Amino acid sequence: MATHTYTTPEAHVAAVQNTNLRINLLSKSRAPWTMSSLGLPNLKAQWGQVGGGTLVEGTTTPGGVLIFVPTQNARVMRMNGRRFDAQTVRLQMPGDELCLSSTDRHGWFALFIPHEIFAKWSGIDTLAAAPASRFIKIPWERAEAFHRIVARLGSIVQQTPNAFDSTTATKTTARKLAESVREALWGGDAATPQPGRHLVPRKQIVRAAMDTLDQRDCDYITVGELATAAGVSERTLRTAFQDYFGVGPVGFLKRRTLNQVRKTLQTADPSATTVTQAATQFGVWELGRFAQDYRQLFGELPSATLRHQL
Repeated sequence: MATHTYTTPEAHVAAVQNTNLRINLLSKSRAPWTMSSLGLPNLKAQWGQVGGGTLVEGTTTPGGVLIFVPTQNARVMRMNGRRFDAQTVRLQMPGDELCLSSTDRHGWFALFIPHEIFAKWSGIDTLAAAPASRFIKIPWERAEAFHRIVARLGSIVQQTPNAFDSTTATKTTARKLAESVREALWGGDAATPQPGRHLVPRKQIVRAAMDTLDQRDCDYITVGELATAAGVSERTLRTAFQDYFGVGPVGFLKRRTLNQVRKTLQTADPSATTVTQAATQFGVWELGRFAQDYRQLFGELPSATLRHQL
């Protein structure tokens, strides 16, 4: 989990994980070539900053799927002859053609996912049903939200890499990143079952959801997972939470996270822990907004809590 700057294009492309690539420079290099990497349970994430126009050719290694996302200057990039834009991502399967060309400096995000994990995300048998690489055009709002998430996570990886030193932080980050990818590519959690036709009492729905939260007190949990635990649709879960608490499950989980971070800060050693480390453990990546929400709820900034100014 580190960010490196490379002096040559060859060294930069050699650092791309789970690929075998060769590179030719097509335009003068005008910026540093950097690579940030984050190893997570079952996932490998990288952010690349490329200092010039290039031609990259090769393949991905067997065993998984590579999701490639242009993050900066997408219009100068083409893969296999197709121009990228801010809404397009590439699913790259092992052995398929990979020819990425660019006319100027640019940035990208790549996520390598083992086949069995990707099959669960997409709800299909990756090897049998979708053996070919393909481009996916994401609706604008989902694409914009996904780019923000990728940028925020990348910023923490680059600026505060020790935020991921704990097992809790990497586990939470993997779960949140997985949920973000599913939401971007398929519009939600593909693993969430369709609701049955029987009616479930709202008290039972809320109790099942709260029991799940109690059992997984330190885990990052999604609305889809709560709905699955309660055996209902997300819409029904929202109605039950609104009736019981006056707030939907998204807002409830957000406040749960704020309280989780607060408890951690109240018992932490300020000389050994930062606010970023504590927040990242619970899936918080937008630190500026988090600080505002924290202050609004608790009347002080998280840094004040960490200093035990209670």
